[in-house]
Amino acid sequence: MRALSLVGGLLAAGSLLAVLTAVPVLSAPADTPSPEVAVPEAPAPDCDAAEAPAAQLMCRDPKLAAAVAAMDAALAALGATTDDSGRAAIEAGQTVWRARRDEACQVTAADLADAKSVKLRSDCLLRVIHQRMTALETERQARSRPITDLPLSITGAAARQFAAPPPQVPPINRKVALSTLTGRWAKADPNDRTAIDDCRASYLEIGADRSLTAVDPRVPQFPLTGRLAAEGDPVQSVAVQPAEPDGTMEEAPAPLAILRLLPADSARFDRLVLRMAPPSTFAAEFVRCR
Repeated sequence: MRALSLVGGLLAAGSLLAVLTAVPVLSAPADTPSPEVAVPEAPAPDCDAAEAPAAQLMCRDPKLAAAVAAMDAALAALGATTDDSGRAAIEAGQTVWRARRDEACQVTAADLADAKSVKLRSDCLLRVIHQRMTALETERQARSRPITDLPLSITGAAARQFAAPPPQVPPINRKVALSTLTGRWAKADPNDRTAIDDCRASYLEIGADRSLTAVDPRVPQFPLTGRLAAEGDPVQSVAVQPAEPDGTMEEAPAPLAILRLLPADSARFDRLVLRMAPPSTFAAEFVRCR
């Protein structure tokens, strides 16, 4: 209710200001020209003052700036439907979303100097912001809909009926071998599992000889060069071993990472999960390059 009172106060102040402004105009002589009031231009935002490269990009790009403003309006509209505790929960959810946004659309200082990288990162940020706005609007509509509008159904007098169990979806039964992983893979958006890179500057490539190369200038652990272990089920996990192990070691070298395939009905929809070995916590999902 505080937000509504504030809006009402601003509207009242605006109406009073309009009346006070109109009084000199009505009382002035007809031949007296009204003075022109110069409206100062709003200062341009200092985008370089933003610490994070992603914040600088969202400040510089007009489409991103407009999308961010629209999302802020959607957050305010959602906050008007609840109390202080509800608004605190909305802000907590926004904090989690920002962390996921930065993970899905990683922007570095080097990206800002390259026009092609700027286009790719801007498209990624626009996509996740629009998805967030859709979720906020859906939640706002659900909160604003009164319960009395929902249809009422009385089933107490009806005969009991037993619903048929849903049909069991058969599991995917594809034969998956290490050769299935051969090819180039692009990093995927964790939200909609679509490729977010162009498969040229950032990719994961597996050769027919089980060699593995991962390239991404944004990931400190990359470039990663290794070889898939000869044993292991790709659906379960396959170890990524050093490309050239030390021949003097008596035991097998520790794996660099673990690779796991999430098979789909068709190979073109397969997803690949790469998880670096501890102490690294990096993990990413990949889809096949089209």
